[in-house]
Amino acid sequence: MMRPIALRRLALAVVTALTLVAGLPPASGAADDVPVRFMARVSWIASDTMVVSTDSNPALSIDLSQVPKDEYQRLATGAYVMVTGTLGRRRILATSIESLQP
Repeated sequence: MMRPIALRRLALAVVTALTLVAGLPPASGAADDVPVRFMARVSWIASDTMVVSTDSNPALSIDLSQVPKDEYQRLATGAYVMVTGTLGRRRILATSIESLQP
């Protein structure tokens, strides 16, 4: 069972991520094909969604539905990763997650 403080922190992280993602400019159909590649640090992973942070953005939502599970199933909070994918509507649609940890 989660402690109330941990639950509050998790809820705050989720609300922050959703707020930041909702603040992204709306993507047109053409923007869905814009390739992206960047280094980030894992904030949390749940199901087929990962939230990462970069130096310029405190939280970005990553859709993992197109990434093989073996590329991210062993990642822990705080791990550095290289995210490759495309810019989608309100999130990054990842095609590859590469761990940068030795």
